[in-house]
Amino acid sequence: MVGRTKERLILIALLCFAFAHTCTAQTTYLHQMSLDRWAKLREVERHQMKVAEKYFQDRNWSVAADEYDKYLTLYEASDAASHALLKWSICQVEMRRQNTAINDGFRSVVDYWPDSDDAIAASYYVGKTLKDIGQTQKAKSALNEVATDHAKHLAGVLAMVALADIATIEKDEDLKEKILRQLTFDALRDKLTRRQCETASLQLASILFSKAATAEGIKALNTTYQNERLASEVVSQSRSPLQTLMNDNESKSKANALANELIGFLRAQEPKTTTNDEDISYAKNLCFLVIDVLRSARRPAEVEKEFSSVAKRFGTDDQLLKQIANWHAANGDSGKARQAYGKFKDQIAGLQLIATSYRQEKNLAQTTQTYNRLLAIDPDNQAQWKAESAGAYREFKKYNDAIALYQQLGQEDAANADRWLWETAMTHKEAGNWKEAIGFFRQSERFPESYWEMASCHRQLKQTNEAVTLYNQIAGGDKNRAPAAMLQIGYTQEEAKSSDKAITAFKKVCRLFPKDQHASRAHAHLQSKYKITVTLGGAKQD
Repeated sequence: MVGRTKERLILIALLCFAFAHTCTAQTTYLHQMSLDRWAKLREVERHQMKVAEKYFQDRNWSVAADEYDKYLTLYEASDAASHALLKWSICQVEMRRQNTAINDGFRSVVDYWPDSDDAIAASYYVGKTLKDIGQTQKAKSALNEVATDHAKHLAGVLAMVALADIATIEKDEDLKEKILRQLTFDALRDKLTRRQCETASLQLASILFSKAATAEGIKALNTTYQNERLASEVVSQSRSPLQTLMNDNESKSKANALANELIGFLRAQEPKTTTNDEDISYAKNLCFLVIDVLRSARRPAEVEKEFSSVAKRFGTDDQLLKQIANWHAANGDSGKARQAYGKFKDQIAGLQLIATSYRQEKNLAQTTQTYNRLLAIDPDNQAQWKAESAGAYREFKKYNDAIALYQQLGQEDAANADRWLWETAMTHKEAGNWKEAIGFFRQSERFPESYWEMASCHRQLKQTNEAVTLYNQIAGGDKNRAPAAMLQIGYTQEEAKSSDKAITAFKKVCRLFPKDQHASRAHAHLQSKYKITVTLGGAKQD
């Protein structure tokens, strides 16, 4: 039960993140006036409205409110009067006069122009504003009315999003599921709201699958996906709920029922004939999705049986072999996984996967032996396999072997000589060969990275002056890296026990780069270590 509760909380968080990501932009569309309405205004009305809208766009709320009020005074009978009062109300909200906005603004729009789109928007803003000032129960009532009455309007979708936020805060799972259903089945889906509705369908399906309500979960996903994509998403969204149900002895019967119904759905999707490549591919992928469900339901015997069935129906190819290998690897049997890789028609791809398997097992001898086999059968990609071997040697701290390979590559692959020079330098650095690393970094054309690495090595060798010189050269040659380089001068002097020079360097960062994050770090370090307070700009504070 704890696992299911945790999963549901994660689902809520994901849903609300997706919702919040686009709501700000959408509210802009909600209170914009259409071009058709602009066209109906008289020239004098249009002029006054443009003045008000300009101040609104500039976020000059007080002046904008005055200009909208002027519009209402001069053109009370205008078609855009409701829009002017709506925008006046939003200005009041921005000036933190929420009660004025609700009582004198939004509700007046609803009262005087009840059949307008502005009234629908105003109803939403009433609920949202109540929510923002903490009057949650009133907000829920207002938002629920908008969501129910205007599901096919942008305001209705935004109301559902606001209710979802409240459900998250209050941990109200019933309200959350109700909202997800509205967004999935009832809400407007257009270019502004599609993302929220599609996300809701995914989250609703996952919740329904966790209740073993398979048909409803599939129906939710079918509002967003069809055909092959539907089958794939059904398995994807049911995987975690199925595994969670399997982990609880009390819910295993539900898990098995869910698995059986999912498999039944997938079987029903198979094409009636498999006479062309497209149908064959779809039928085979459906079998792999069945295997995915069987794995989640922990039915190993049925997984093996399904693999055999696929082999008989469609033949054994690299796709099937990779699935089989992944199955064995997931069960901790790397040997059988490598046997499957070894049967690949694409021998190079198979050997590459075998090498990766050995690397994961920390078997250096077999890893390098496999890369040597690749060198023998794939002469066109010698550099790739030697580089992989060198990387493996580095993982196992066999630095001399790695360096030898990089030096070979430097001679054999002249077009990428600087890359192999850099890798040689980095390997020396990993090995603690500071002087040798400096020598190779010095030959590299990667400025300022090479100088940065050399400075780091000089610091390891306690060669403070050399490191400081390099950091100064970085600061002089790359303005973007200057704050970081000068901050490192301070740390370098500190390591050398030169406190006065360190303090001077940190202060210099604060003075020269007051708005940079490195100045903030220097400022904090001066305070915490040296009890010195300076402003970001260099002057001492009283």
